[in-house]
Amino acid sequence: MQRITFITGLLLAALASTHAALEVIGSGYGRTGTDTLRMALNELGYKTYHMHEIIENGLLSDVHAWTALAENDCNDVQALKDLFERGGWTAAVDFPASICWKTLMKVYPHAKVVHTERESEEKWWDSVSNSIAILPKTFPINIIMKVVPFWKAHAKMMNAIWSYIGGVNITMSDPEWPSSYQRQLVSAYSANNKRVRQVVPRKRLLVQDHRRGWELLAPFLGKDIPDKPYPHRNTRAELIQTARRLTLGVSFSGVVFLVMAVFVVKKLMQVFVKSDNKKKE
Repeated sequence: MQRITFITGLLLAALASTHAALEVIGSGYGRTGTDTLRMALNELGYKTYHMHEIIENGLLSDVHAWTALAENDCNDVQALKDLFERGGWTAAVDFPASICWKTLMKVYPHAKVVHTERESEEKWWDSVSNSIAILPKTFPINIIMKVVPFWKAHAKMMNAIWSYIGGVNITMSDPEWPSSYQRQLVSAYSANNKRVRQVVPRKRLLVQDHRRGWELLAPFLGKDIPDKPYPHRNTRAELIQTARRLTLGVSFSGVVFLVMAVFVVKKLMQVFVKSDNKKKE
């Protein structure tokens, strides 16, 4: 009986670790200090979902799921739950999760919302247009996105995300991208900041000011202030450097897989040919 109880406890613990509910929802768009927020939340004990996790871990199934969600206005509740609960994520910030914050609020009614934004619309656009928006045009990312399956899918996902945000069909391969969509995207960014304040109840919302560090964030989430400096990272230069490193890393893995697949196929073909020749003899 004791052994059965012990095994049952292990199973329940395993289920709890992989089916955790979101406790923190980030509603701020990319380039508003979301990577700093990711690191801060991790320091507070959360397991935080962020674009960084998708890329670093090559989560192709997540990329496909987010593409579909962006294309159907974040209405697939089960897809959202699967994305977070199967990985045991307890917080989600940055793109792509932040585009679905309104739906996530309903799915996880006890989760708190942490919003991030830049000092002005102009600063947000300056950051976006000189970082994440131009990465698809930056060598070698521009080449890799056309040939490596993960990055081809990632480009499709980002097209869907930008289109959802801007309310128009956006393709990053457009020669005029991103400048030709500045008006729509800046307007959407501003509207999102206002909508968060209008929709989220005050008790559930914190507009985090990274300049104040742990002062607001930790108490709002019911956590003790860590005995560590508040993280500050992901400057424009850091982002581009990290993106190149992760792009090459995921691409190298893809190339290795393709080479191995070709090798296996060749070996199988050789076996089949030999077997066929023996039959003919």
